[in-house]
Amino acid sequence: MKTLKSELTWSFSRDRLFQDCRRAYFYHYYASWGGWNVNAEEFSRKAYILKNIRNIDAWIGDIVHQIIKWVLENKKADTASLFAKGRDVSYEEACGKAKHLLMKTWEQSRSQMWKENVKQNLNLLEHYYKREPNREELTAKLQKVTTSLRSFYDSGLLEIFNNIGQDKFLKLDELDSFEFDGVKVFAIPDFAVKNDKFTLYDWKTGKPSDKDVFQLSCYVLYAMDKWGLAPEQIAIVPVYLAEEKTAVSPIKAIDIDKVKEHIRGSIDEMKSVLLDIDENKADISRCPKTDTSWRCKNCKFQEICV
Repeated sequence: MKTLKSELTWSFSRDRLFQDCRRAYFYHYYASWGGWNVNAEEFSRKAYILKNIRNIDAWIGDIVHQIIKWVLENKKADTASLFAKGRDVSYEEACGKAKHLLMKTWEQSRSQMWKENVKQNLNLLEHYYKREPNREELTAKLQKVTTSLRSFYDSGLLEIFNNIGQDKFLKLDELDSFEFDGVKVFAIPDFAVKNDKFTLYDWKTGKPSDKDVFQLSCYVLYAMDKWGLAPEQIAIVPVYLAEEKTAVSPIKAIDIDKVKEHIRGSIDEMKSVLLDIDENKADISRCPKTDTSWRCKNCKFQEICV
């Protein structure tokens, strides 16, 4: 079996964590390295367990993404049309599938099945740190799943996708990467199709944020590399599913030179916390804790943060 080698990579989520709290960044990407091994040191093992914790809001978003991916995969057909109308998954069926996943993964976390397999079983922050919400609070949060799926079905997107040929189907929620200044950059657009333009869709279950524009602008850079495109050939569409009325329309991307400048500067900052760039060894003393108290309260690494 090929030995995994730690290397400096870049992604929107990695950059965000680096900017939010460098100590959490250290725990996530460095302290946890090798923690999956049976003979791992206790601290690395603990950091690896904590790294894989999800909070309820992130878990709900994951479920919505999984269901939409399942719906679109089920619509795939072996005909000239990418999607066959007769193979549509109904809203009720999608909600039933979501409920099954919610119950299954909630039980995984509640019964601590992650102790048997960290990667394959959910570990919720609210269970781990004994902050489980009351029934009313939990019901309100879980309602976002059916609300988001209802918004997806009412958005008109499925009707649009029905008319797209199979050769226009590009990517469906699949992790990919490209090289930028010698560093591997990860990207995972939720759905990429070639219609009038190469269109990158991103499902959002939270509130709109300026960071969403930057994230999708990074995907433009990915699409340029992946399919040899110019920026003007690419459309980016965030789909805010938690909104009462989901507007589905392209937004203006950030100038691609500014995106490159940000990524380049971010990579340089990440290199500045390394003791050995070639071996990707980080120095915890160069990764201070955030001074924003609410981040600490909601951080999954609080058990080991000193």
